[in-house]
Amino acid sequence: MAPVPAVPPLRLEAKVFKHISRVLVAATMSVAVVAMTATPARAAVSTVACAYRFTAWGGGFSADVTVTNSGPPIDGWTVRWTVGSPTALGGVWSATMSQPDQSHMVATNVVYNAVIPTGRSVGFGWTATAQSTSTPTDLTVNGMPC
Repeated sequence: MAPVPAVPPLRLEAKVFKHISRVLVAATMSVAVVAMTATPARAAVSTVACAYRFTAWGGGFSADVTVTNSGPPIDGWTVRWTVGSPTALGGVWSATMSQPDQSHMVATNVVYNAVIPTGRSVGFGWTATAQSTSTPTDLTVNGMPC
């Protein structure tokens, strides 16, 4: 019977183990990097649209907003926006309005128009005194941009 060759020193096995360990560490790091590379958050798609119309006269204006809902029914709404110049709120219809300061307006539903069903609209309006007015660009409904 032929003699059994001697087992080589463990250095080779240690080198192989070290190489495999490095490959595994690199693979793990790659997976970690891929896992940490998150998909960018998408902005929530607004399901409301707002139409803002105004008629100005010397020292004041009247305005109305129509909110159209294309998403699930809305039960209770608040519309917020900023006006371009100092404004003093006058009369209001089809909403309850407040003015935290001369540049910000807040309108909330009244009992009879609290729900905006899918595919439907509600409107409200007001008068105000101001040296000038313009269409706001930051209208939101329940925090969602129009």
